[in-house]
Amino acid sequence: MAVVCSYGLVMPEPNAEPKKKSPISLLFLLILENYKNLSRKTKTLLLAVVLVPVLAFFAARGVFLRRSPLVVVTDASFRMLYGPRRLEKMENMLSIRLFRRVIPVYVNENAGQDQVSFAAEDAGQNPLAVLFPHRYMGAGDYYKESRPDTPVYIASGRNQNSKAKEAVSFIRTDVKTDYYRAGLCAALFAGEGSIIFISDEVVSNENREAFLEGLRAQDYAKTPNWGRYNTDFLSDYNLACVVIAGPVGEFFEQRPNIPVILFSWIDPDFTPRSVKVIFDDSPYALALKGSKLFSSAGAEGEVLISSAPTVLKGRIEEKGVFKKLESLVKRDYENK
Repeated sequence: MAVVCSYGLVMPEPNAEPKKKSPISLLFLLILENYKNLSRKTKTLLLAVVLVPVLAFFAARGVFLRRSPLVVVTDASFRMLYGPRRLEKMENMLSIRLFRRVIPVYVNENAGQDQVSFAAEDAGQNPLAVLFPHRYMGAGDYYKESRPDTPVYIASGRNQNSKAKEAVSFIRTDVKTDYYRAGLCAALFAGEGSIIFISDEVVSNENREAFLEGLRAQDYAKTPNWGRYNTDFLSDYNLACVVIAGPVGEFFEQRPNIPVILFSWIDPDFTPRSVKVIFDDSPYALALKGSKLFSSAGAEGEVLISSAPTVLKGRIEEKGVFKKLESLVKRDYENK
């Protein structure tokens, strides 16, 4: 324990051991002590070894800062749901992937679409592109009308039929691939038990077939149940896995031990332990997986990108299951 003097200085204990120096510090001190005795050639070599990485770092930093940034619009509710640390990590990963700055624009949920557009304009004068979430698609229209030469992307997620007034590009979720992968995982969890797919919207026949193909690929022969959440699901004692694509928090309170595959943007740390796999199709997740898009000309149209899956290792008790799930969530769906 250190001793605090009346002068405010911290004095070490008499028997305290001195701090050990790192190998790099010891090497640096050794070089300084013997620098005068080194030959000119050795001194030049040492300077080159030190200066070249330093100059390369500052040159790369200069290029990084001069490149046009990517502007991403989001709001406080998304930040809270996604998790501030997780969001910061995604921003850094996207910045590294693009080797340019990523400028987040946090807007008030009550702001009008024109105000959101103004905020995006103020964030960067000559951005590489601007990414708007689906709920601010109107702001994307305003922005494109004001700056027609700047590529504008709308991360529309599972909103497959949305259309904009202006010439913007859409990044949509590859729902078929997501549901196929969810089917693969659900069959692994269920074994001989039953499976329920709960959604807050009607699942199209094409997406339903993709999920069924995932089940069949794992030799699961039973027919899963489909629909919105209701208490009738609780009477199924053979229930072995639930796939949730919508807000149904009540389920976790009433059947807390059933393995769950969740489609959500929520921070995994906020979810119950019964959630084993999460498919994330948030704007940041789609942007990171489709980062090459922002280097293109930003032409009109749309692109499908599958969600970013996360298998929660600490919640998988059975040996070998985690690696199996990690493999399943990366499989491609052939019958698109």
